[in-house]
Amino acid sequence: MTTFVELESLVVEQTRRPEIPAITKAAIKSATLRAHHSEFFPRDLSTTTLFYTPSSTAVLYDFPNIHTSLTRLRTIQHIEGIDSVTSTPVENLEYRTADDLYDADGNRRPSVYTLIGATLRLYPLQATGAANAFFFQNPDVTELTYGSWIADTYAEELAMWAAAIVFSRTGFVEMASQYNENHIKPFKELLINSHLLGNVS
Repeated sequence: MTTFVELESLVVEQTRRPEIPAITKAAIKSATLRAHHSEFFPRDLSTTTLFYTPSSTAVLYDFPNIHTSLTRLRTIQHIEGIDSVTSTPVENLEYRTADDLYDADGNRRPSVYTLIGATLRLYPLQATGAANAFFFQNPDVTELTYGSWIADTYAEELAMWAAAIVFSRTGFVEMASQYNENHIKPFKELLINSHLLGNVS
């Protein structure tokens, strides 16, 4: 596993700027997020079970501050209601914007969820008390617990991406542009071509 310190060393090898650690560290964090945000990679997909108390009178269930339940949430892929005892899926909930929860006849759509600020709101047809949230997770870019499968597999390429950011932020725009053309663009293509599909046909 590539550590933050190891990546920092690789970036300094490229930039020759050991005297600006704050800019280097910020660039590593930014490059890591940008690399993972190149696409929605299957390896960034995670799942968490959300529990709630079913009620015969409730039509919706709120999960305030959903970012605390779904660690490093980037975006939700889908939600499925599950049996709270057997964990067997019982329904798929479809995402709808808050202004599209009702159809043209004024009827609330069944089996939907929406996001209102930091609150996840579920409208399950079968209120079982549990739901699996499948979501794309951002990498951990904190220094002590840094973790990125892209950094583990492509440490040098990611270091070049971070170096380009350092060059850009320190006024070496031409150098940053060269790194972008010669390293970052081909690296993005490599990531997408090699890691986008979850299966091979």
